[in-house]
Amino acid sequence: MYRILEYLEGHEAMTVNEICAIFGVSRDTARRDVVKLAERGAVIRTHGGIALPKFDKKIQEYAARQRNEPQEKLRIGEYAATLVEEDEILFLDVSTTVQCLIPRLRAAGLTVVTHSLDNAWLLMEEEAIQTYLLGGLLHPKLRHMTGYGTLKKLEDYRFTKAFLGAAGITGEGIYYYDEDDIYFKQELVRRAEQVIVLADHTKFDQYSLFRALELPAIDIIITDQPVSRKMQKALDDAAVELVIASG
Repeated sequence: MYRILEYLEGHEAMTVNEICAIFGVSRDTARRDVVKLAERGAVIRTHGGIALPKFDKKIQEYAARQRNEPQEKLRIGEYAATLVEEDEILFLDVSTTVQCLIPRLRAAGLTVVTHSLDNAWLLMEEEAIQTYLLGGLLHPKLRHMTGYGTLKKLEDYRFTKAFLGAAGITGEGIYYYDEDDIYFKQELVRRAEQVIVLADHTKFDQYSLFRALELPAIDIIITDQPVSRKMQKALDDAAVELVIASG
């Protein structure tokens, strides 16, 4: 299946016959791969074949993502901070939008858990906040801890609120760049009383390679612009509250 995605990156679309010819597989095998890729949201089905949806599979450098939509992210972070109450235990995801929440945390008695080096660096300036950094394998580009050790350590915690980022959001769920995020995010939502996604408008109707969460796992999404009618209906059907943090 991944060879099909690699081919699509350069050609954008292909037919079932082309899959059979290029990769030397039977039509039954080609059809099964097409169905699996479509179910994951990695491709869309066309008449006689498949094509790439509008999605960004490649991980952007963290520093580059910090420059994207700065004002929108600041507004989202400001609103998210108003939801935090005294003595809460928070999880803060690796996300440039979630990062904008940290300097605005003013509630007393907060405890924060994170696996993001950038989050931890900002939290060092917040002496009133007790901070725990999860250990594990360092992801050098995204500057966070990952792997089995990080996932295992997560089991030691319970959170009143978890603030998550997203690589993409569709009616099918919340998408991320890394396969490890599937298991990490699923375990995280099991350990949080309330799950809040912070995502600017560019993340909606976008796929990434891995769907980690379905919409009913989310309580609130905070963004900066109204979403499409189709997206709004999907959120309503899943009982997800959408908040627009306007300037």
